[in-house]
Amino acid sequence: MSEIQISHVKEEEMADLQAASQSDNHGLVYPTHIIRKNEEILGSVSMGAGPLVFWWMDSKKAKALDSVRAIKRIEDEYRSYGFKRAFVLCDEESNYFPHMEKMGNHFLLKSNVYVREL
Repeated sequence: MSEIQISHVKEEEMADLQAASQSDNHGLVYPTHIIRKNEEILGSVSMGAGPLVFWWMDSKKAKALDSVRAIKRIEDEYRSYGFKRAFVLCDEESNYFPHMEKMGNHFLLKSNVYVREL
């Protein structure tokens, strides 16, 4: 039985990893690790590629300017830790949803989010 190997993705492996994911009709989201079995690429993992951000601002009490100021402050906090990006979850029912791209966010993917206790 072959073992699964997981290692950090090297720059020279990115083209092969990209091709493997595309041949399976999938994209890559800032992969940090590559998964192999018998030297064959099985997948990738994006682990710690940036903070995963859950925001809540009171829809009645918080004004737009309050939100803008809070976002700028927390972005400064991310930068102080050396992060270059943050993954922001935004529900389609949120007041922010129609404005996300206007606020400088880039749509990445539509997905469901789960939590797994370790």
